[in-house]
Amino acid sequence: MSPIEPPASAPAPLPLPSRALWLVSLSGLVPFLTCLGIVYQRGEYAEAAKVVFLMYTALTLSFLGGARWGAELARAPHAPNLLRLVAAAMPSVVGLLAMVPQVDLLAGYGMVVVSSVLQLAWDVSASRAGLLPSWNGRLRTVMTALGLLCTAAMGPALLGG
Repeated sequence: MSPIEPPASAPAPLPLPSRALWLVSLSGLVPFLTCLGIVYQRGEYAEAAKVVFLMYTALTLSFLGGARWGAELARAPHAPNLLRLVAAAMPSVVGLLAMVPQVDLLAGYGMVVVSSVLQLAWDVSASRAGLLPSWNGRLRTVMTALGLLCTAAMGPALLGG
């Protein structure tokens, strides 16, 4: 055994990229938590924080759709699956529709929640099928659950409570 290898009985350390992915992913909750704090302080920015929370959710959905678009292009650069590309573009469209000023804020939140759940189901399925890295399903499940918990915490404020 070389001096830099851990003994065989030692648990395998988490590779640095995985730790970095978790750190970056979890840092994505900061805008949600900040908006929640502002909303529940009921100060002058509370109403704006509800909208910013929705906007950040829409941007996050757009990011996830872009990641799926990129994964499909990497999977088959010369013949990407058209249905997968269209589905990858949908979170951006839903996010945009949710932010249209004429759409009720509660309806906008409903749209992004449904889209988030559908995106999660697709990502987990793709991870299991080998279309995305195997760790992606677990990461996406944890992050979506935490994002939905933040959204649920916003619920009472949206309902006037």
